[in-house]
Amino acid sequence: MEQFVSGEISPQGKAMLLSMLDNPLYSDQLNDILQENYDTVEIPEVTSEVTEEFITALREKMDASSNVEDLPSSILTQLNWRKIAVAASVFLMIGLGTLIFFQKSNLAPTVVASKEINDKKPGKTGAILTLSNGSVIVLDDVRNGLLANQQNTAIIKKNDGIVYTADSNAQTVYNTMTTPRARQYNLQLSDGTKVWLNASSSITFPTSFSGKERKVSITGEVYFEVAKDKSRPFMVSVNDMQVNVLGTHFNVNAYEDEKSVNTTLFEGSVLISKKNVSVLLKPGQQAEKQKSGTIVINNNVNLDQIIGWKNGTFFFENASLEMVLRQLSRWYDIDIVFEKGIKPRIFEGEIQRNLQLSQVLKILENSGIHLKIEGKTLRVMP
Repeated sequence: MEQFVSGEISPQGKAMLLSMLDNPLYSDQLNDILQENYDTVEIPEVTSEVTEEFITALREKMDASSNVEDLPSSILTQLNWRKIAVAASVFLMIGLGTLIFFQKSNLAPTVVASKEINDKKPGKTGAILTLSNGSVIVLDDVRNGLLANQQNTAIIKKNDGIVYTADSNAQTVYNTMTTPRARQYNLQLSDGTKVWLNASSSITFPTSFSGKERKVSITGEVYFEVAKDKSRPFMVSVNDMQVNVLGTHFNVNAYEDEKSVNTTLFEGSVLISKKNVSVLLKPGQQAEKQKSGTIVINNNVNLDQIIGWKNGTFFFENASLEMVLRQLSRWYDIDIVFEKGIKPRIFEGEIQRNLQLSQVLKILENSGIHLKIEGKTLRVMP
């Protein structure tokens, strides 16, 4: 590891290091090394610019043809043990299969590199598309190309999503896309609006838009990038609430097992309406509709946390154990059972969504709980 950080490691040594880091036999030793250096090395001040430079430099450094002397001195000063321990992205870009996570009450790093027999794979791209005539298309493994034609609107599979293309004489019928647990998917509506569905979500939408408005309804969690059309506002119905937009980027989290329905604005503006109450959001704000019906505005929301699922990560900030496990439940298709005696815990950190469930659980167990996989059930014990 010293050779890797200094840039003196050979290709053979790098291959050996990666193999050892992915071997559970060495996880305790690796954790001891990181802990020792975490406690002794003073971390430099980190800004977004410095972090970006660091990541760029690391990518260059991982290239066998790059030369450490070519890196700026300001970058080299950050290539120390604690920087490696603190930045989860370091390990993820190297592709070690390991993971760094920080619990808020104890910022010591935890390294996970294990494979258990009783394990579950992470979720993947997939969904179920229900056409207007009741026909069902399972999208998990369909090939690219034309899937169906709904009243002169073509449904085309392109890479990891589907695209609706309506002719000028297209007639409006409704389709529904549903993502089960352990699935997520994206589609492009006939007006050009892009939609991403998290696990356990759905959207019902017209195959082509006619009239003076564009209206869809959703459940679960959905991210929108709405195509601009001032003459036809875009409307999202979720439960008894409506989100009105012209052209903007926003995320709606409306899972039934969450305490509130949260609409977070990334770009543009949206109007949240519920009965006689209307709230206008600005970028960076979140409208939180509580169970009582009250709408609370949260300012300066961490957008990375909100959109983490779309970008392939679990991003936890001031998250309770229950909140963390609800997200794992949807992505790994497991049911959570809490035993008595579980004390409240708060977590902060970032976890890649492509990890095995056992890797994630080993991280959480450092908070003083025991997690056991029993088929499709995750048992939480003191």
